[in-house]
Amino acid sequence: MHKKMSATGVLSYLIYILETNLTELSAVKHKDAYTLGSWEACIECIEVIKCWTRAKAYGLDYDPETKYELFNRETAQCLCPPTKTLRRKK
Repeated sequence: MHKKMSATGVLSYLIYILETNLTELSAVKHKDAYTLGSWEACIECIEVIKCWTRAKAYGLDYDPETKYELFNRETAQCLCPPTKTLRRKK
């Protein structure tokens, strides 16, 4: 059970957890649908927290998709609509 915290304490801790998860997901060698879904969920959470007026003071002054790339840009894979299947860059 976690101790009671203030709203800023909770947000600060949540930022830490999300950034830790994104770092781990970025390092995964085999990236599957679960990895991609987890990455997208964490990125979305970071983006929502960035709406907070004090987000920059808590270190959210970056683009999370760029900082925590899931795929190496040189061997990039992308989700190509409408199939949303991973495809290698040619």
